[in-house]
Amino acid sequence: MKERPRIIEWILDFVNRLLPVVTGIAITFTVQGMVNRAHTRREVRSALQLVRTELTSNREDVAVLKEYFQNEMTSARYLGKHTDLVKKLKRLDSATADTVKYHLGIVGADVTVVFPHDALELLKMSSLFQKIGDNGLSMKIIRAYDSCSQMAISADRHIAERNAQPTDSLYNWIELHDPRVFADPADIDKAITAINVYLRR
Repeated sequence: MKERPRIIEWILDFVNRLLPVVTGIAITFTVQGMVNRAHTRREVRSALQLVRTELTSNREDVAVLKEYFQNEMTSARYLGKHTDLVKKLKRLDSATADTVKYHLGIVGADVTVVFPHDALELLKMSSLFQKIGDNGLSMKIIRAYDSCSQMAISADRHIAERNAQPTDSLYNWIELHDPRVFADPADIDKAITAINVYLRR
């Protein structure tokens, strides 16, 4: 029987020793990749839960804002119909005076509208936004926060313009400039729904 050349034995021995090392490295990288993907997925889900919580809070604030503007409209109508009561406020009986003061307090309220966006900033700064893997969801989140910003700007502008009105035309001005039209939470609702769908996967 012919003997194998030494070089072939050396190559076979080298391959036999190298193969377990390469396999081990490949398995390590595969497992590490799976661990990293699972960790990233957990981080994305956690960040999206924060976004959902913040948007839900903003949604509730929109409802409060709408209710305030509804009350403002009601108070403006009341005060517009009863300008005589406003003029003789000090001579009114206490029940009527309290009603007039209540409506004056609503119309004259100094309201500042702020919708937080800390969770969105965290999502952007942590570079998790790119790792969501759902462009439709990302766009809905951006639109929801943009909608919140536009509502805050519009509400603040309305309040500033209202406060600049002379008293004799204030109540009519409020009735003609109903700010409830821009307090529309549709984009926020869409984003919250999309996040819920994503988190159920």
